[in-house]
Amino acid sequence: MRDQIAQVLANLVGDAEEAVTTLERQLSAIRAKVDALAGELERQRVRVQLHIEERLVDAAGAVAAEELADLRAVEDRLASELLQAQAFSQQLAGFLQLLAVSRQQLSRSKTLPDLDAAKDLLVRQAMVRAQEEERRRLAREIHDGPAQVLANAILTVQYLARLIERGNLSADLLRQELTRIEEALREGLSETRQFMFALQPTTLQQHGLLRTITLYLDTLRRHFPAELTVELPESLPPLTPEQELAAFRVVQEALHNVQRHSHARHCWLTISAHPSEIVIEVTDDGQGFRPEAVVPTSSGGFGLQGMRERAELVGGQLDIQSRPGQGTTIRLRLPLAASVPQEAVQRGGDTAGLGRDG
Repeated sequence: MRDQIAQVLANLVGDAEEAVTTLERQLSAIRAKVDALAGELERQRVRVQLHIEERLVDAAGAVAAEELADLRAVEDRLASELLQAQAFSQQLAGFLQLLAVSRQQLSRSKTLPDLDAAKDLLVRQAMVRAQEEERRRLAREIHDGPAQVLANAILTVQYLARLIERGNLSADLLRQELTRIEEALREGLSETRQFMFALQPTTLQQHGLLRTITLYLDTLRRHFPAELTVELPESLPPLTPEQELAAFRVVQEALHNVQRHSHARHCWLTISAHPSEIVIEVTDDGQGFRPEAVVPTSSGGFGLQGMRERAELVGGQLDIQSRPGQGTTIRLRLPLAASVPQEAVQRGGDTAGLGRDG
């Protein structure tokens, strides 16, 4: 009798495993259709964007407000639908991975993951997405920065070598070219150190968020196109290591966006501590954009999504306020633990006196 029950149970486990496998196939087919729909929505959105740009060019910017509003509404609707499709595709991908893990565990140990294990898997997936986007961003920055500097330096050295072979290299020209190479390499070294700091801000563990941001700003100012005004408190209540890292990455990404995209003349970074939360704001007076029309694509858009995910993973909230021609404000709110004593302060009190830094 016991053997019969064990066999029935084994059969039921096998049926469950087969059902999970069938569900995986069905959901994979659905995700493929969702991705195809997202691709079509992206193509339609790009066509509308190009049409708007062509109308503005043809009319020398004097497009009727009603016509422009209608076109913007179509663009926003397509962008919203695209975001929904991409979000659903990501949810399906996460659920498919959970099903795959469940099927494997069911096959090995005849058990299914519990709710905590499922939540942990989803958190890890979000962290991996953020890490992968960070790697892609840094790869683009290295390609456009230090790699380009090195390539130019090599070309200059080859040029000098050809002049030497021809006997056409004067001492003055050699000094000028060597000076140019040295300046370019110093610039590349500075950018490389900035990337190294961005990859692993070890000072977070040693000195805390305020000191780390201060050191980061010291390296950033050399290449920052806007006038940067910084307002920091003398100290902050303690944050968890995860909150400190998330806060630093949000500041880093927000300033990077100002540097690369905003065409701003002024930028303000403000950090303020309140009884229940810490608020970090990065504001610029640049060209602005419409957040609802920004979607993740291969050429960009993941930065905003990555900041939101980082904030959510540590219990925070990220708000983005921007309009074309009206600048941008990115605001991060990080909650403080209710049990934190008021007299406790964060490491990094040596940032006192940095209340304003223009």
